Formats: sequence, structure tokens, C-alpha cells
Amino acid sequence: MRTLSRSRRRTRDRGQGLTEFAIVIPVFLLVMFAIFDFGFMAYSRLTVMNAAWEGARAGVMLADRTTITDVVDATVKSVSFALTTSSLTIKSPCVPVGSCDFNATAKPGDSVQVTVTYQYRTFFPLLFGATLTLSSTVQMVLE
Repeated sequence: MRTLSRSRRRTRDRGQGLTEFAIVIPVFLLVMFAIFDFGFMAYSRLTVMNAAWEGARAGVMLADRTTITDVVDATVKSVSFALTTSSLTIKSPCVPVGSCDFNATAKPGDSVQVTVTYQYRTFFPLLFGATLTLSSTVQMVLE
């Protein structure tokens, strides 16, 4: 009689694993996709920070100060090759403001400030929102 009750219990418990799987899998997938999205966002943030630093460094080390904005833009775009360039904004004003005419006004001690802004589009907008603004500003002194 005992074996009969065990076999009945097994038939009743047969769908339990499938039910638990159906409850757990959406939560598991949500957490997994959040980890991937956060990882790509962190990578994009580090790329934006590095691009701003490299752009400012290129502007400071440039001997011909008349083409500084072109060199900064080219450097930032070459460093941030993994990002979508249509979502990338580069500003490179000089400090003090108005000294970007490097023909004669820029002198050692003035600063180059590069701001890189990137609109990061999330893979799963329900988790973090549709877009996040990632920005980095680096200021370096002319040598």
C-alpha cells in the first residue's frame, strides 16, 4: 500500500518543477539583462572619460595651436571608436574663455578644457530608461 501512495505523490508533483521554472525564469532574465546593460554602460562611461583625457592631452601637446579644435575632435573620435559618433558631442573651449584663437593669444599657462558628452541608449529601456547622458570634462594646462 505504501508504494501506491508514493506513485500517486509522484504524479501530483510532476508539474512542480515546470511551475517553479516559469516563475523564476523572468526574474533571472531580468537580472541577467540588467547586468549586461550595466556592463555596456560602464564601458561607455570609461570610453568617454578616456576620450576626454586623450583629447585634452592632444590639445596641450600640439605645437601648432591654430588647429587645436580639429586635433582634439580627431583624437576624441579615434579613441572613442566603439561609441556611436552620432551620439557623441565634443566641446573644446579654452580657459580663459575666448582664447581659442591660438594664433597669438594662447600662451603657456592657459588651459584647454575638453568636454565629451555621449547619449547612451540602453538595450532594455524598462530597466534604466531609454537614454542616459554620460559626460566627462578634462582641463589641462598648455605647456
